[in-house]
Amino acid sequence: MKRVHIAPTLLDAQLAADALSGLGIATHILNANAAGALGEVPFMQAQPEVWIDDDRQEAQAREALAGLRDAPLRGEKTCPHCGETNPGNFLSCWHCGGALPD
Repeated sequence: MKRVHIAPTLLDAQLAADALSGLGIATHILNANAAGALGEVPFMQAQPEVWIDDDRQEAQAREALAGLRDAPLRGEKTCPHCGETNPGNFLSCWHCGGALPD
């Protein structure tokens, strides 16, 4: 196993793990429940971490996460299924869960 991301929040860790899982990279989030230990343990030891199972996928995982971090924000998208407006970086509709166009 190899750590590929230290996240500032659990939400950020989950988004990173989901993006990697979408690429077929098996992930684990460590320290998911460590926020309650802040003050008892050093701050850096309580942050959520994204780890991958296969060390050989490290370069691919880091490249994908860098691409997500550096991606420009896009305009809004309209869901073809329900007509709901979604932020441009969404892949699926927040309202109905349908796939959004690229």
